[in-house]
Amino acid sequence: MAVNNYIPEIWHAALLENLHQNTFIIPTLNHDYEGDIVNGGEKVKITGFTTPTVKTYTGSITRDAIVDNGLELLIDQMKYYAYLVDDVDKVQAAGSFDAVQADAGLALADVAEDFVITDMLTNGTSAGTTALATFAAADAAVKTMRTAMVKAKVPTAQRYLAANPEFAGWLMDAGGSLFKANESGSDQTLRNGVIGTYRGFTVIETPSAALANAGRPGAVGYWGRAYGFAEQLVKDRAQTVTDAFGDQVDGLHVYGGKVIRPTAVRTWLAAA
Repeated sequence: MAVNNYIPEIWHAALLENLHQNTFIIPTLNHDYEGDIVNGGEKVKITGFTTPTVKTYTGSITRDAIVDNGLELLIDQMKYYAYLVDDVDKVQAAGSFDAVQADAGLALADVAEDFVITDMLTNGTSAGTTALATFAAADAAVKTMRTAMVKAKVPTAQRYLAANPEFAGWLMDAGGSLFKANESGSDQTLRNGVIGTYRGFTVIETPSAALANAGRPGAVGYWGRAYGFAEQLVKDRAQTVTDAFGDQVDGLHVYGGKVIRPTAVRTWLAAA
């Protein structure tokens, strides 16, 4: 067993690619706060200030006191993978580590996506819980979320609807525009779960367990910039172990997320 020729950049790149290929929601989020993540546990400062009041000028000026109401994005999620191979150098030379790295990337993606959606459901704003059993009911739920976001002055660009298969299924019913290619904006399923556009939302069908909702329709309508997310694959390494015959390959994925604007994250979990 030897790890003398281990090339971490190759394994890191393969893992990162597979991680990104298997994320649905994370690519749509606000990544402005990636910062300088080293080992996890860092806090990223999200600067924010109170909005000045617009007044009518009558000859004198009243000044507002600007207060810092910034938030902290805590990089508190630290997830790792580790597996044993007979000989890292031989596996690397043969180029046969792709399948294993793909599985590691998929597993990390699943956990990270569940974290984001759980946080959205917990810290977003509920738009309703009425049971959905028809296209009309699902359509009404989307309209409710859209109306709430418009009233909250959420920008029209980068609006997404993350829907579980049950919710997406109703929108793809024969009565829904996602069923009609010319109205949905696409005649094929796009990368990373995008299945079309609907009432101003880019619709993403996600298999996330966090949005399973016990097999009932569930969705989150959100503005991409309303959720801050920062991540880093901070470690990739190979080392000889003493308690097994083989070399251990492991890696550490650290990240954190935060709902920055709750009024721009609207949830719908249909009741029974």
